[in-house]
Amino acid sequence: MITLEEIKLKIQSGIDTDFVQVIDLRGGDHIQAIIVSKGFENKSLVEQHKTIYNILDKEMKSNVIHALTLKTYSPAQWEKMGGSVKIGVDHQI
Repeated sequence: MITLEEIKLKIQSGIDTDFVQVIDLRGGDHIQAIIVSKGFENKSLVEQHKTIYNILDKEMKSNVIHALTLKTYSPAQWEKMGGSVKIGVDHQI
């Protein structure tokens, strides 16, 4: 089992972040991470998500994290959204 704080710290140690929020969606293995990073500038959404999946590769492969929902933004995108996003998923798990 990995804690939300450990996931957050692992993301922060893997990429320079302006904001990270990690939320338990269901039972500790279904996680949502909201990440704002300058490192996402000029990267596609797929490239942004690959960056985070690479950071959490061990946890994903070992199924410590069974499902990971990512919301990734550059600082400009985050500012345009007003610095907040909907927490949760749009489908049932």
